[in-house]
Amino acid sequence: PVVNRLAETATFRTFDKGEHLLEADQVASNLFFVNRGLIRYYYIDERAGEERTGQFFDENSVYTDVLSFGAQTPSSQYIQALEASEILCIPRNAIYDAYADDHALERFGRLMFEKALVGSQDRTASFMSESVEERYRKLISARQDLAKRLPQYILATYLGITPEALSRIRRRSTQVCSGNA
Repeated sequence: PVVNRLAETATFRTFDKGEHLLEADQVASNLFFVNRGLIRYYYIDERAGEERTGQFFDENSVYTDVLSFGAQTPSSQYIQALEASEILCIPRNAIYDAYADDHALERFGRLMFEKALVGSQDRTASFMSESVEERYRKLISARQDLAKRLPQYILATYLGITPEALSRIRRRSTQVCSGNA
């Protein structure tokens, strides 16, 4: 079956905390399935010399730089393990061969892509229409377990603020929750 052939091409790798699965200027040639651990993608804002985290992916998540993967062009983003992580790396050519052989698998891939696109548009909309505090509360509400696993400076780069500003937001949120506002 197609799924077995696809599995035979995949490699299981472990990444140490801080290690990159993909760096800018490399071509994304794998789809990454997170078996255990936590990864993020981020960009370097060259003007400010700062990292800008786009999103996080934990257990049972799939991610790659879609633009680089699809067009086979150099990536502009980095994909990094935030914890020791076990990742299944599935080669691009094997995925496309499987899509050609199995339309149900191709449909599954399309649905995953659509889900990722919806998430990306939701994140863009939140940056355009919500305050930083609203985005922080939304993240804590939706993914509280994930937020506890993140270093403060990484969470700040996701929210687009400094770690000090995040500390103030957390302090205010704690006061509101405890009735001390």
